[in-house]
Amino acid sequence: MSAGALYPRPTLRFAALLLLAAGAALTVAGADTNSGRYKFEGNKWLALDLAVGDVRADTIRFEWPATLMRLKAGYKATVKVVNGSSAQARVGIAVAIYDKDSKLIGAGTTGTTLGTIDPGDNSQFTIDFKDVTVRLEQADQFHIALETR
Repeated sequence: MSAGALYPRPTLRFAALLLLAAGAALTVAGADTNSGRYKFEGNKWLALDLAVGDVRADTIRFEWPATLMRLKAGYKATVKVVNGSSAQARVGIAVAIYDKDSKLIGAGTTGTTLGTIDPGDNSQFTIDFKDVTVRLEQADQFHIALETR
């Protein structure tokens, strides 16, 4: 006797939807996000006051290249994340850069892809700004978001 014979199709569909909804709720329940806006300064380490629970984005460094043969390439940011919690952490980081008129001039994301940050450990993440770079020299402020999962 098949499951379809024991339970009508609408009941099976409802049970499947309920199971999917419960799984999605558990996945989202473990995620949290915080963000902050800061004054931009290139080519130096900047302290951040940004945490999600005991996981914090500690510092950021924007590495802006010098002009070489009238070309500029290699705009990137390095973010140091510290896991002060007692559990392994997976993180996502987003950075948006604005000019003095608060117009968006660049953005990028990064995060853990394979593995986690162990409790008490730290990790550095690199964000490459490679596709929208024409106005990055006019950077005045940045917004950073930290997400834990």
